[in-house]
Amino acid sequence: MADLSSTEKSSRRKKHSFRIDLTPMVDLGFLLISFFMYTTTLAKNKVMEINKPSNQTTNPTVYPEESTITLIPIRAHEIIYYPGTLYKTAWRQIGYSSNNSVRTILIAKENQIKGLPGTFSAQAHQLHVVIKPNSDCSYSDVVALLDEMHILGIQYYALTDISEDEKIMLTKNTK
Repeated sequence: MADLSSTEKSSRRKKHSFRIDLTPMVDLGFLLISFFMYTTTLAKNKVMEINKPSNQTTNPTVYPEESTITLIPIRAHEIIYYPGTLYKTAWRQIGYSSNNSVRTILIAKENQIKGLPGTFSAQAHQLHVVIKPNSDCSYSDVVALLDEMHILGIQYYALTDISEDEKIMLTKNTK
């Protein structure tokens, strides 16, 4: 208990001693500090806009084959990647990598796109990334890929479901 004591030295008056208990003030101070700490926003949530390809069967989303790369995160923080879409990609062009080397893969693809002739469209001169998470990949792998898109300033990227053909390709190539 906190006390404040005072004594007066006077010969004519009776000595009075007064005592003030400061414990309730300390309790009130801690309650106020606790209240303001709990009600203060320490960091605001950040939201990233993610565009998904169209699910329409009549007019599906079309990606330029020359400037598209597909990334499939799989188990153990690994990635399978291939240029373009699976239907026009030769099986020998499929690559395996770790999450740490995704940036070098994307930069290499951007440099390849810069070498395209001027006869290609303006959309073909921009990198398009399709991210198709597998069922055995971790959430942090997908978030890491989306962070790479933001860090490298890639404007055209989409998060979509893995197709049945890609699932078959994964079972054949990962065993």
